[in-house]
Amino acid sequence: MRRDLEHRLRLVESADAGSGIEIWIDQGDGTVRGPHGEQMIREEAEALGHAAGTLLIVMSEIDARL
Repeated sequence: MRRDLEHRLRLVESADAGSGIEIWIDQGDGTVRGPHGEQMIREEAEALGHAAGTLLIVMSEIDARL
């Protein structure tokens, strides 16, 4: 189920590749998983996104299913 969700979110990101938006999934333990499978603490992800000029949207896996 998780891989299916991540796959569908990657397709959405690919369709919107020029927008500078990435969807990250909160793992519930203080870390987030990025669109390419990378995992880090939320603050690190936000810092990387800011440096790259990318808007990060962080949501729980449950919210992503809605």
